[in-house]
Amino acid sequence: MLLSRRIERGLHDGASIAVERAWQIDFSNQGNGYAVTGRQVSARVEAPAALSALARIEESRSTDGMFPILLSASGLVVAAGRYTRDHDIDAAVREAKSVIGGWAIPADAKLMQLQYLAQLQRSAGSMLEKLPADLFFPGPAPARSVQTVDLPEGLKGEFEVTYEARRAPGGAWLEHAVRRVITRIGESERRSSEVWTMGEF
Repeated sequence: MLLSRRIERGLHDGASIAVERAWQIDFSNQGNGYAVTGRQVSARVEAPAALSALARIEESRSTDGMFPILLSASGLVVAAGRYTRDHDIDAAVREAKSVIGGWAIPADAKLMQLQYLAQLQRSAGSMLEKLPADLFFPGPAPARSVQTVDLPEGLKGEFEVTYEARRAPGGAWLEHAVRRVITRIGESERRSSEVWTMGEF
């Protein structure tokens, strides 16, 4: 089977960065459930020219560490390796800090924005990088959740996550799924989305 994921994140200037990867995967019986093994077969990054160096690094990064993925008897993800390492997240935070540093706002306000960013990053990381529990065998109903994060000066940060998946015709396994994350802080809003597909290799 071929599993693919495209994730797109909005940037501060209205541009976006997109990362698309594909893996050849296999399912096998494992204890009372199943194991998904696989290997990455392609990676492509679309990014503004200013981020071309980072895009090349991302394209060369292996994500085979996400396997094996263990599924329960009902097909839910119960364990998986990591395919986003700590230093990958740290690099994204450094880039965002650089963006904030270029804003024309007072130094004290910049410091507060950096503090906000650190808190939001800790909360957002798990939302964006954790595999949907029913990724391979999706449930019938879409899901929506909202998480609020308290920030300094009485501000609120908010994450809204929606997830909707479609089963393959005549089957219970994944054909197409979309997860969207909206991050809000004050009047600012950023949108991210990821699209998963699975089909014949």
